[in-house]
Amino acid sequence: MVCEAARLLIAFGSVIATAGLVIFGIGFAYVDPADWETTLGVILMIGGLVATVAGGVIYRAVDDDAGTRSRR
Repeated sequence: MVCEAARLLIAFGSVIATAGLVIFGIGFAYVDPADWETTLGVILMIGGLVATVAGGVIYRAVDDDAGTRSRR
């Protein structure tokens, strides 16, 4: 169950980070950059990156534990 949650965290985190990059780019596309779009983009990029890394670490920790138990 934890392994599937970690996979979802990786998947959603990478999508959220990518969406944040797009929103950040849209915010800077204007002659006068839109503050709320750039701020929202940065928040989404950081949050998505943290979620992706956390999901990867959790997945590796859970997956390694399951792999060593089944090999014994």
